[in-house]
Amino acid sequence: MILTKAQYDEIAQCLVSVPPTRQSLRKLKQRFPSQSQATLLSIFSQEYQKHIKRTHAKHHTSEAIESYYQRYLNGVGKNGAASVLLELANEVDYAPSLMARIVLERFLQEHEETPRITKFFLRKLN
Repeated sequence: MILTKAQYDEIAQCLVSVPPTRQSLRKLKQRFPSQSQATLLSIFSQEYQKHIKRTHAKHHTSEAIESYYQRYLNGVGKNGAASVLLELANEVDYAPSLMARIVLERFLQEHEETPRITKFFLRKLN
């Protein structure tokens, strides 16, 4: 079955009001039973990628990064077993994997060690 532009737009518009989860994909299949699962998944993926590209800059400001990192640390401090990254990503409407990357990069930035070569020379000088 050929998908018209109007049908694509209708499906894409429906995606605006639902979070990007597997349950949302099931709801789409119920709402658009004439479309294949592969078609709906493709549209779902395309629209989600567009959303991430549109909001990328907003999530990579120094203020946002610091806020996410502090919220992550606070959440893990309160309950180490909680899915803090997933909850944070869902709250700010960003991909969990990309949220994890932001937090990890910030962590590494804070815990960056002196390079080995510098340590070697410092020992030789003492």
